[in-house]
Amino acid sequence: RFRHLLDAHQLTAQMFAAIRGLLEERRLLLKAGAIVDATIIAAPTSTKNATGTRDPAMMKIHIGTDTPGIVHSL
Repeated sequence: RFRHLLDAHQLTAQMFAAIRGLLEERRLLLKAGAIVDATIIAAPTSTKNATGTRDPAMMKIHIGTDTPGIVHSL
């Protein structure tokens, strides 16, 4: 029912336009550049390797995206 009201009066588009306007006005809208997510997961690295030691590099992943947000490297 609520979704029908939003669609019938095009309120979703109006809300996004208003938010975008506020972000642009305050120069907070990112139109170019890089988005970085540094998620930290509390988990130990594996010790199932030849030396039986932990490798801190095993917990890292680097993802590259192009302008529309399509992943081009991992």
